[in-house]
Amino acid sequence: MVETLMEISKDYGYLGMAFISFLAGTVVPITSEVILVFFLNLGLSPLLLTLSATIGNTLGGITCFMIGYLTNKEKVQKIFKIPDRRMKRADKMIQKYGFWTASISFVPVIGEVLLVSLGIMRVDKYKVIAVMTLGKFVRYLLITASYTGLSGYFS
Repeated sequence: MVETLMEISKDYGYLGMAFISFLAGTVVPITSEVILVFFLNLGLSPLLLTLSATIGNTLGGITCFMIGYLTNKEKVQKIFKIPDRRMKRADKMIQKYGFWTASISFVPVIGEVLLVSLGIMRVDKYKVIAVMTLGKFVRYLLITASYTGLSGYFS
């Protein structure tokens, strides 16, 4: 499946990066970081790849948030088979840090649970989206910069 996605994405460049990142931002188990490095190896612009990945992953995160916002905890746990301990851990973090927990929504597995929980708890969506976007952008920026160096953004 990953090979097929990489082939499709290679044909679509930045749009492909955004699409893979969107899927990775939802409950689909894909690592967009590997695809980002793959695209960097193709010689695509580090800046445009960073922006494409951020936009796609943020839209995937908004999808998770809206799933929580439009339903309830019990339905989410049943449909996505999220263990109660993960939901409790996410709820505890949100009670302690509020919308700021969206800044770590890029963390595999727990990130999606955090976003769904933020939606269920009806946390201010504009704050969640802003903080989530910043967190995802910084992650992709660090990955790209560690691969190409900061000069890669300006060449």
